[in-house]
Amino acid sequence: MVDVGFSAQKLYGSVWHLSPTPSLRLDRSIQFHEPHGGDTDGKIGPRQARRMGSRMNRAFGWDGDMFVSE
Repeated sequence: MVDVGFSAQKLYGSVWHLSPTPSLRLDRSIQFHEPHGGDTDGKIGPRQARRMGSRMNRAFGWDGDMFVSE
């Protein structure tokens, strides 16, 4: 998220607060929990990625077509 223009601040426990930088021209921020449990190595699984994507769609109007896989 930092790579696309958010500043990240760790709040409590596993919660991260992501605030958009002015260049993104977004009106709100969003919070996510870190992935945990099992052998995640800090990566998110497909189910969590879909859930996060749905939340970003509701919050910012973003959808999967806006992103390109590297």
